[in-house]
Amino acid sequence: MPKIRSFKGIRYNPEKVDLSKVICPPYDAVSQQEADEYYSLSPHNAVRLVLGKQMPKDTKTDNRYTRARDFFRQWQKEKVLIQEAKPALYYHEQTYSVGDHTYTRRGIIASVQIDDGDKKTIRPHEYTQKGPKLDRLRLMNEVRMNFSSIFGIYSDAKRVVEMKIRPALGSPDVEFDINRESHRLWVITDEAVIEQVAKLMHNRKILIADGHHRYETARTYRDRMRAATGKSDGSQSFDYIQMYLTNKDEKIPLLPVHRVIPDSMGVGLVDLEYRIKEIFNMVPYDNRKGFLSALAKGGRGTIGLFVKGIPRYYLLSITEDADLDSFTANPIHPLLKKLDVVLLHECVLEPILGISPAAGGNRIVYTSSADTALNMVAKEKADIAFLLNPSSIEDILEVADAGLKLPQESAYFHPRVPTGLVFHSLE
Repeated sequence: MPKIRSFKGIRYNPEKVDLSKVICPPYDAVSQQEADEYYSLSPHNAVRLVLGKQMPKDTKTDNRYTRARDFFRQWQKEKVLIQEAKPALYYHEQTYSVGDHTYTRRGIIASVQIDDGDKKTIRPHEYTQKGPKLDRLRLMNEVRMNFSSIFGIYSDAKRVVEMKIRPALGSPDVEFDINRESHRLWVITDEAVIEQVAKLMHNRKILIADGHHRYETARTYRDRMRAATGKSDGSQSFDYIQMYLTNKDEKIPLLPVHRVIPDSMGVGLVDLEYRIKEIFNMVPYDNRKGFLSALAKGGRGTIGLFVKGIPRYYLLSITEDADLDSFTANPIHPLLKKLDVVLLHECVLEPILGISPAAGGNRIVYTSSADTALNMVAKEKADIAFLLNPSSIEDILEVADAGLKLPQESAYFHPRVPTGLVFHSLE
């Protein structure tokens, strides 16, 4: 079962910086343009730690990772970053909007023991790639910190964990607004409350909602540190990772993650139509608004398609007599057949475009905005856009419980946990 504990977090000093100008998303949710914008917000923005700029003259001793280390040390010397006097848990509330709806997400930031992969107490649901893990490991080796929280989801229908925490809360220790979102953070140092929360979390499984690469990297780092130090009792700082834990009964919105193919390697509409006609019906739409409306109404088993040079949109829907197993190289697990993202990868992206579910790499651009995906193709910045409806959290939990994996970016648990609320030392 997951073991959580308090830790002496390192936080931005509100007397030195404007908190709204130093927070940023996780590194893999920041485009190059957005990174530049975060750089310009503040000389202390956390983007310098998690996604430093690469320079033409970078060397083994002077690069984005060593600069992150140096920034971090310098900010500590300048008291821009200060460490908590006592071990703490951190309770965070984030109020945000999706469309016409306003939500408040509540989460506990804690130090969580890394599992060994076979216990299934902390459950992944997506494939990972070697490149991003090597990148994060190089950063971790230099800074020996967790700068971003792994986003974890647990189940607590009766909200007993929250009921133990809320009576201990007074006024927030930190409050700020950014990008039309409101943030409130409480620092909980009451040992009795911390102990109660740890006990209540002990029998709960955690789903990794976001941060698969960082979690696997932390496990690799832990194993290397155990080998280097000879300490394998499970109680060292490197045996733990910072996680942001949210109750799934908070009704967390899941957004769709559309797939844009910048280079289809010559595959066009005729090729797609010929290859998929046995399993998909194709219905053309001349109007974007009507197409997007039909996609949303179609629900499960419906995929949107837009191809460069074709003035029409297409709605793909699974035929009633589709024999998926005869169409794919390997049989698809029954649980996975329910998910459109799996059908897209197994029946279209891999057999026709040569993109495997385990390795999207540079061949896929991911976005939660349908208009962004369609505009990339319309402006000839990409060849094909595939639009998806969002999966449900119940589907994701079923996949994780069964020990199965989905393609990368199969679910977008919105919003991403901000980087910069608190940092977690591995020393």
